[in-house]
Order: sequence, then C-alpha cells, then structure tokens
Amino acid sequence: MWQQWVTAVLGLAAIVLPFLALSTMALTWTLIVGGVIIVGLSVWTAMREQSPEYHQETLREIRQS
Repeated sequence: MWQQWVTAVLGLAAIVLPFLALSTMALTWTLIVGGVIIVGLSVWTAMREQSPEYHQETLREIRQS
C-alpha cells in the first residue's frame, strides 16, 4: 500500500521539478535518483507478489473476513 504513495509522490516531484528553476544538472540527477527508486520499488513489489508467502498471507486474510 505504501509503495503506491511513494510512487505518487515521486511522480508529482517529476512533474513539479522542471518548474522550480533547478539547474539542468540538478534536475537530471533528481530525475535519475527518482527513476531508480521507482524501478526498485516496482521490482520489489513484483517479486513480493510472486512469492508463495504473499499468496498464503492473502488467502488467510480472505478467510478471516
């Protein structure tokens, strides 16, 4: 759940940063770091959702409700 919020904040940062009059180098590095974080979170989430433990946890939550 929190990964989506982090992605949303990084997306907003990518939209707003060009309007903040940052130098080209600062903007470039900010977007590179943001992109690396987004890719890392995406890969981590994808790997977690494919794990058997994740599916067992999801089934337990469904059975409890």
